[in-house]
Amino acid sequence: MHTYAEIPDTMRTKAFLPFNRHLWKVYQELGLEYYENTLDRISDVLMFDVISSRLDVTIKTAGAVFNGEIEQPDKVLSYLLFPPVLPIRGDLSQGGLKLVYGDSCDITFVICDDINQEVLLLLNGHCEDGIPVDWWLIGQDDETMERRHQKYGYKLKEMPGRFKKFFDTGEKLTDILKDIRNERTPQWAKSSYIVCMVWGSALLNLLEECSNFEQFGTIWDAANPKKYGLPDKYFGYIPWTATLNMLMVGGRNKWTMGLTGITTGHHAYFMPLEEAGRDWIKENIPEFWEKGFLDARAEGMPYPWQSLGVTIPNFKKKSTYENEAFDYKYPSGDWITPEALGLTPEETCQGVYLDVKPQTPKNEKVNKSHILSMGIGIDTEFMS
Repeated sequence: MHTYAEIPDTMRTKAFLPFNRHLWKVYQELGLEYYENTLDRISDVLMFDVISSRLDVTIKTAGAVFNGEIEQPDKVLSYLLFPPVLPIRGDLSQGGLKLVYGDSCDITFVICDDINQEVLLLLNGHCEDGIPVDWWLIGQDDETMERRHQKYGYKLKEMPGRFKKFFDTGEKLTDILKDIRNERTPQWAKSSYIVCMVWGSALLNLLEECSNFEQFGTIWDAANPKKYGLPDKYFGYIPWTATLNMLMVGGRNKWTMGLTGITTGHHAYFMPLEEAGRDWIKENIPEFWEKGFLDARAEGMPYPWQSLGVTIPNFKKKSTYENEAFDYKYPSGDWITPEALGLTPEETCQGVYLDVKPQTPKNEKVNKSHILSMGIGIDTEFMS
């Protein structure tokens, strides 16, 4: 079993690794070298391919809903364009995205390597009138990463390691990234623009998470590190939109309830993982598949009321790290498991939309009859 003390102090996100409920378990089993190799390989192949696929699903599904080609859009989910690891329901997509991001908006996600502090991936998405219409990806081997900042002289890829504060990097990157946006899509040069800074470990943990309620809660935690005694920022927007900022300042539960309401009508959703992605992980990093995905799926996900009642480890205490007291404390009770739904852990990777909300009585046990639909995008299968 690998320990917190093994992680070198030179690793900038060391204090945050136990913050990742799923990724921490992988680290304990497999160690930092395995994590480093996994992050490098995933950023080269899996992140690029999976994210590309998800963005295509998002745009195709939004178009089908807009054109009235989907019979039950209230049971069809796709991914948020911002970012494509979170779900949104077909009938809520346009209104939700417009409420959060306005009439015309670009966001560039800057995904950074925890180990060498370089940019791994740039992902840009554009929404017009609440409809996802365009995206582009730039990998770490693209010549764009060699582009230098006019004022500071640093290469784009090395910027995260050049500034002590993570969000300082994002602010400095805004000019150069906006120029890239304007060159690629000059028709949207006057659209609002946001940079999202995210460490690779945070993204990996989000990909492992199977609960939409847990995903949104985790994002609030990552954007409010001072509340937990953690250094710097771990994930977040520069700047936050007015809607997101209003939810953010309201606290973790208001944020989670607000965004799960906007995206799924407060319904719980077993998050999908595409078959191509599953196959690649099984073949290339099978240990990560077992420890990072199957174990998490088998454990299941908390009921929404449990996610809203969780107690986060007290990272302000030195003893938390000394004793490795990193367990998240959830209200007692069963969780929503694949077994209860009549599914295998891997079958939940299709995506399972449930008739379960925070208001669902605490004594009501979920079973197969609670499944509203399975799948993601236009290939969704309706169960009721």
